Amino acid sequence: MGAKLGWLASAAALAAALSGCAGEPQAGQTPTAGASPSPSADASGPLSCDDLVSGELVAAALAGADGDPVDPVPAANGTDAFTGVLLEGVGGFACSWRVGSGMPEYQAPSDWAYLRFDVLPDAAGDWIPLQLGDTPSPDTREVAGVAASVAAGDAGWFLSAPVGEDWAVASITAAGLAGTGSRFDGIDAERMLDRLADVAEAAFATLGAATPDQLERPTVELRATDAACTGALDRDGIVDAAQLRTGTTVEYLVTDAAAEPPRDFAAAVHAAARTFDCELRVDGGTVVTVTAAPEFGPLMDAFRAPDADVAFDVLPLDGAPAGVEASAVVERPAEDPAAVAVVAVGDALYHVRGQRVEGVVRAIVTQSG
Repeated sequence: MGAKLGWLASAAALAAALSGCAGEPQAGQTPTAGASPSPSADASGPLSCDDLVSGELVAAALAGADGDPVDPVPAANGTDAFTGVLLEGVGGFACSWRVGSGMPEYQAPSDWAYLRFDVLPDAAGDWIPLQLGDTPSPDTREVAGVAASVAAGDAGWFLSAPVGEDWAVASITAAGLAGTGSRFDGIDAERMLDRLADVAEAAFATLGAATPDQLERPTVELRATDAACTGALDRDGIVDAAQLRTGTTVEYLVTDAAAEPPRDFAAAVHAAARTFDCELRVDGGTVVTVTAAPEFGPLMDAFRAPDADVAFDVLPLDGAPAGVEASAVVERPAEDPAAVAVVAVGDALYHVRGQRVEGVVRAIVTQSG
């Protein structure tokens, strides 16, 4: 899966794919379990998100306990945006839809909920069951002849399975699950997992029947060099940006995402994308971690897609070195100890999380000159 697109890739097209592409649901219409999505208008072209999961199935999966019709919109929760970019870049599917209040209305009362369906190509051999802390979920559900791992809890409802040569994950998350009440109050976990099974069954059937042309998706060229925290990630600039106290013990560590077997789906996506981490540790504690995704810079537009566009603010980069093309966004609030920022510098994409992320972003841009 995945025809090489190189630098002719359309970042806008990939960003649009990241935010999902569900068709408009029919109000009040409830699909039967396992209903297949409508075939693509171009049977020979690449599959899209609404080929995998029909608008009717999306609406049924996200309908609240009140039974009122819902109108899902393509949107990606900001917390999922970076992994979604990596997934799209390696030729996978990162499909996401929302109902209810738009981001970033995280505080009660809020009624937002997301349905995601992700597919990582050529990763079935790395598949592991969903993890509950440090242990695998013991629960399974048969979906289209596949024994899928399932789990439910305060984070939402999840289903994961190897499908042919790929690794697929479906999830429903919502506001209020941890205590304030969600749109799904009164619907038991088994019924919510039934909804995910319906989504997965339709998508699995479409993937299984697809032609090679339909599974060809644009990809970026992946890093072929060793992971190294040098150049834009040089230690001195990152340390200066962190504004550390005098006398602290500093470590600067590099970790290649592909160096060990993945512990979960997100880790498998990072390994497939050939990312690596540069972690600044002070007196044994992490201050900031930069995840580098070489060659993914052209996909920066994904952070301007719904709902990522309201989860992040544009970060001005005044004073960037001459000839350096860079753009950045920062998650509100930027001063939070666990803040997140993303910066594209030329062909590279960097995900920065921790303390003083704005200063670290500017150091990365400066050291790219």
